[in-house]
Amino acid sequence: MDGGRLKWEKEGRPLTREVPAYRPVRIRRVERQDGPYRAFRNEVLAHVRTKGQLVDVRSPEEYRGERLHMPDYPNEGALRGGHIPGAKSIPWARAINPADGSFKTADELRGIYLTEQALNPSEPTIAYCRIGERSSHTWFVLKYLLGFSNIRNYDGSWTEWGNLVGAPIEKGSSQ
Repeated sequence: MDGGRLKWEKEGRPLTREVPAYRPVRIRRVERQDGPYRAFRNEVLAHVRTKGQLVDVRSPEEYRGERLHMPDYPNEGALRGGHIPGAKSIPWARAINPADGSFKTADELRGIYLTEQALNPSEPTIAYCRIGERSSHTWFVLKYLLGFSNIRNYDGSWTEWGNLVGAPIEKGSSQ
């Protein structure tokens, strides 16, 4: 601290001991309402027990339990590989056009999610990946492009689930 002050004094920069005065303001705290958008561990466990719709958007290798992370990325802490029981494997990038990164047409998206994977837009659905990043993309696709009425993103995703003691895990391709 003193070294910095001496430097400023040597350079001829003015120092002040004045304390700034700020007028008081009222800050209103807004309560977050994340429930419609985010799913947490216990909610996912309950969803699994009722055989609710789950979408695993990770790579097929991650889904099968062969990898614990995305290709070319470091492992970020999951101890076990596999997927949440009952989850459908629909890698997030299937929703985009590889040439330019734009979303596929509504008909193409319906073909992937509704026809091929038999997801029901009116059923509660939870999407997850490794840390919630890729699944937020799928959450957007399902909510805003396909009109799913109850889609949530699993906040902890595989990094949390893969480390939970006693959490059920499936390996391999069960689709």
